[in-house]
Amino acid sequence: MVTEAPITQQRSGWKTYEKITFWSFFAYAILTAIPFNPSFYQQDFGKSFSTTDYPWRYLDVLSQNNPWFFLNADGKNYIGWLITLAGCFVLGTIWTIFDRNRRTYRTVTYWFFTLVRYSLALRMSWFAIAKVLPVQMPFPTISQLNTPLGNFTPGKLYWLTTGVSPIFEVFAGLFELVATILVLFRATTTLGALMMVAILVPIWFVNIGYDAGVELTSLHILLLALILLARDRHRFYDLLIRHRPALIPEIALPHFSYGWQEVARLVLKTGFILVFLIYRGYEYSRVYAAGKTFKLPMTEGIAQFTGYYDVSSFAINHQQHPYSPKDSVRWQNVVFEKFNTISIERPGAAALNTENKSRTTEYYGNVGRLYYGYEVDTDEQILTLRNRVDTAQKITLAYKQPTSTTFELAGITESRDSLHVTLTKVDKHYPLQDKKVSWFK
Repeated sequence: MVTEAPITQQRSGWKTYEKITFWSFFAYAILTAIPFNPSFYQQDFGKSFSTTDYPWRYLDVLSQNNPWFFLNADGKNYIGWLITLAGCFVLGTIWTIFDRNRRTYRTVTYWFFTLVRYSLALRMSWFAIAKVLPVQMPFPTISQLNTPLGNFTPGKLYWLTTGVSPIFEVFAGLFELVATILVLFRATTTLGALMMVAILVPIWFVNIGYDAGVELTSLHILLLALILLARDRHRFYDLLIRHRPALIPEIALPHFSYGWQEVARLVLKTGFILVFLIYRGYEYSRVYAAGKTFKLPMTEGIAQFTGYYDVSSFAINHQQHPYSPKDSVRWQNVVFEKFNTISIERPGAAALNTENKSRTTEYYGNVGRLYYGYEVDTDEQILTLRNRVDTAQKITLAYKQPTSTTFELAGITESRDSLHVTLTKVDKHYPLQDKKVSWFK
């Protein structure tokens, strides 16, 4: 069992408001560490992933638990977050009343900061390793390289410009990873929390300024880092304001009555590091080595199809549509990605989608192109296209390749119109890609 260190009969010395604040944030830390939100368990854990091939998907889901319950619709759910905080303060007030005779807070303080430290490390380890092995923010796809700048939202543009520079992404990830590791050890928790604050303040403002989609998540993680620093608030005041020497000690370890408890603590700590840092890093390195990312489809496309194609001719219901930049029916150009996506530029074709999830980065935050996942029957020369946004929409096309640079497609559209298209491959070069600098590729 865990016992308190020997104490006198004096009270803890905490004021009532300090006790309420402590227990309130203890409740918040528990909600952060343990998913109580029913929607967490209702989600499809294997969505957009094969959990057989990528079992680490379950680790990622655990790392993305949010403590807010209400109006949990997007990355700006401030109302839900504030309601959750208010609920925690109600719980903290009630617990303070029932726990008013406590004489020392040494043991519960240790467990509180341990819970916050590991919740913070759990969340940040995902972001850190996904940047160190840059699989979070991919380099722009061929489709995105051929999308006008004005067709992107600011948030999508920020993600793309970060993905353009893998070196910057890796550097940011290393900084986050060092801070995460420091937070895992009691002696370096304060330094790690300071680094976290330095990281998360600009991230929060970037998310606000660019409407990048995870501003509340970044604020939540920032709050966890500030909670760790709150322990030393008086010492920081002495050091920074009063210019007096201040010793910042490590978080006190409670007295363990039995030897197995200390062994269990070390085993659990080692297990956390092995699973969420080392094993996760190994799995992410496999993803990166295979040329994959979290944001783009995992399925390989047909290598010989990959590239940008001009639409030489376009006929629907046997009626030719000559090129016109304002024609909302005619395809302007077609891109076959290296993964199994075909994108089609068609003016006004796609509504703006701002739901940034694991496999939506192709159509999230931009308009002007339709995105389809494709399957190929090379024997029968049949392409089956499924709309990435609405997979119920399907187009079946017969294809021919008269030459190495031309493609002929014929079939029926979703609206049951006949379609005949001739594509001509264009060898395009992109300065953004030609000047790409990376330590890896």
